[in-house]
Amino acid sequence: ALHLSYKKQPINNLSRRVLLADGYTSISILGTVHLSINMGDMLTTIKAFIVKELCVDCILGMDFINKYKMIINTEERTVSIRDDHKRTTLQFDVNKHCINYPARLINHIRIPPKRTVSVPVSVALSSAQVLFRPSFKLQQRSPILMLNSSLNIHRHTSFISLHNPTNEVRLLPKGIILGTTTIPTLSFKKDPDIDYSFAQKNICNLIQPITNSAQKDKVKRVLDKHVKLFDTTKPTIVINVKPHAIKTLDYPPPSSKPYYSTPAKQDAMYKITQELLQFELIRPSYSPYAAPALLVAKHDGTWRMVVDYKKLNNITIKDNHPLPNMEQTIQVLGNGYQLFSKF
Repeated sequence: ALHLSYKKQPINNLSRRVLLADGYTSISILGTVHLSINMGDMLTTIKAFIVKELCVDCILGMDFINKYKMIINTEERTVSIRDDHKRTTLQFDVNKHCINYPARLINHIRIPPKRTVSVPVSVALSSAQVLFRPSFKLQQRSPILMLNSSLNIHRHTSFISLHNPTNEVRLLPKGIILGTTTIPTLSFKKDPDIDYSFAQKNICNLIQPITNSAQKDKVKRVLDKHVKLFDTTKPTIVINVKPHAIKTLDYPPPSSKPYYSTPAKQDAMYKITQELLQFELIRPSYSPYAAPALLVAKHDGTWRMVVDYKKLNNITIKDNHPLPNMEQTIQVLGNGYQLFSKF
């Protein structure tokens, strides 16, 4: 999204023509302006040319791609950009908002019976690869057959195949709209439930000890794919498909009364339990089992709620499982691996 400050930027008048990427088509430049563009939580800047007509609001070229080391992953539908401090990865949707331009017949066309002809059409685009969709109204009025296809537009011109399945000559007048061409556009999407700035801050703190810039970028791209996991502002909901059961000895259900707590801790406990109820991590219970909860101070001054399950643990039947051989485990880990995670 364009940053609001772009409206205040002065426009430097400049009158000249420049060539597009195809090397043939030229457009007239009216001036230049410094634009600020929000890409996710990153503010980018670029010097942009101002033109009179454009198929989209803004086109970012190789200068922007090189400046911010942009990586476009079409398979995973992600765009990754980097500035001096961090790398941000965004997801995008294709064809969410489509820009349509009519394809008009350039000349009068005469199609013989049982023949297929390729006819030139004009499109209000200088150079692009677009998707063509035949006009539904034209196909209702005329027996001429056209197929959905991909067109390469060069200098506002492309070619469409028309088939006449009848035994009569068919005429099409100049300027008739044969269909529409569609330019897929990218729209970046952000999950409203994720605090991206907080998640990116946590990711940057994790990769800060990595001194190799190439390795840091590689790890950053991996972590950005799972950015939701690093938003610690909300509790993480673990989906457990199997019910959990604790096997106990033949004893009455243990229960304990709550520990003494100050009014301030009681208020904090109430807020924590309400938040856990909201995220469906806990639910009201009328079980004969009861364990006291208490608050433990974190390093940042906030509280962590813990539950004292000592009485329940005393009657729990343990699930014994042998520990793996440490020497064998280290040998497996050392088989060519260089990066290790402590998660």
